[in-house]
Amino acid sequence: MGKIIKLGAILAIFCVLSAGGLAFVYLFTQPKIELNSKLALEKSKQEVLPASGKGKAISVFTQGYSGKINMLVGVDPQGKVSGVKILNHRETPGLGANIVKSGFLKQFKGKSLKDPIEPKQDIDAITGATISSRAVCKGVKEALKKAKDLPAGRQESR
Repeated sequence: MGKIIKLGAILAIFCVLSAGGLAFVYLFTQPKIELNSKLALEKSKQEVLPASGKGKAISVFTQGYSGKINMLVGVDPQGKVSGVKILNHRETPGLGANIVKSGFLKQFKGKSLKDPIEPKQDIDAITGATISSRAVCKGVKEALKKAKDLPAGRQESR
């Protein structure tokens, strides 16, 4: 019985030290992680906005095949898509994950709410990944609607 108590105490001490070490590392690295996230978001905004910098960067989440797709859509002052960037996704590697490829995303440039923005109509869907393609189309339409309702000069990021 004494051996069990001794092993339990050693295990408890090890757990407390491990938890303390993890907490220390988290507190030390959290500010750097937040800064890097902000810098990455700013870089992404620059990628989707027109060269003039005038426009709105709208962050949207849409449901893909394997989970949520987080995307950033740039909208110029005329209400047209200036760029699309996929920030995060969980789509199937080799199929739905192709939504990040520039060849697919460039199709949205210049589209507005007047366009259908639908796979197999004005957007070439990714072969074998129609659900993922449709999700990106839905996200772009949602971003265009949000941009229309936002006052000039405002940007929305969730």
